[in-house]
Amino acid sequence: MKISTNQMFNNSSNQIVTAQSKIAEMQSQLATGSKLVKASDEPQLAAVVLRLETAIAERESFERNLTLVDERLGLEESIIRGVDNILVRINELAIQGASDSLADSDRVFIGIEVQGLRDALVGLANSQDNEGRYLFAGSQSGSPAFQTSSSGQVSYAGDHESLNVNIAKNRSVELNRPGTDVFRSLTKVVSDSEEVELGFFDVLDDLIVALNEGNGAGVSGSLNSIEGIRQQVSVSIATIGVERANIEAELDIHAEGRIMLEGILSKEKDVDYSVLVTELSAQMVALEAVQ
Repeated sequence: MKISTNQMFNNSSNQIVTAQSKIAEMQSQLATGSKLVKASDEPQLAAVVLRLETAIAERESFERNLTLVDERLGLEESIIRGVDNILVRINELAIQGASDSLADSDRVFIGIEVQGLRDALVGLANSQDNEGRYLFAGSQSGSPAFQTSSSGQVSYAGDHESLNVNIAKNRSVELNRPGTDVFRSLTKVVSDSEEVELGFFDVLDDLIVALNEGNGAGVSGSLNSIEGIRQQVSVSIATIGVERANIEAELDIHAEGRIMLEGILSKEKDVDYSVLVTELSAQMVALEAVQ
């Protein structure tokens, strides 16, 4: 069978165009480092890459949320440890004030110091984060968690709603804690086995009144209540410690999973430069031969 000059020309032209197209594709792959220049050329690969990239982005989102929660918990822990330190000092002062050998005037001076420490605790209870949100106000983070009335009584002004963030599929953790979880009330037994509920700051106010009145027995009676609110603060510190440990473990899990997915994505998507350069050189030689 004879082949016309026109057919030979067309065949050669088609080979040249195909070779040039292949070279252009290889050059694009070298420039981008990706096998996937156009999704339409490799629809199956594009689908696999999309699924992997989506899974990686999801892991990264969870890691950001976990880091946010850990930073929040770290700030809360620092503040609550400060609360505990102040309560330790108040307890020391209360023990001094309960001594029978102490003069009433000395109790008044101790009361002045306790008043200053109590006011510092109110300040810590109304701590804010870097964005000005009140940490212990529940979902009412735009206003102070605790407010002081004209009579000097401190009461909780927030709510008990929790703000949740996702840290895994179908799993979330609380970003905040209400102030009543840290600055808790306690139950005190009074005369005739009657029980009354005392707010966190009411315990301190009763101590201050007893000191100012020189009431050593009243000061002594406040010791158990002070120890009670301090124990509750210690529970909050321990709880945060457990939560942070869980967050760290969850971060490690997500990081390991993300690294694994990134490895699979690299294997599927990234080019092998040494192989691609060799193939490109061979293709260019073939093009020159056709030309």
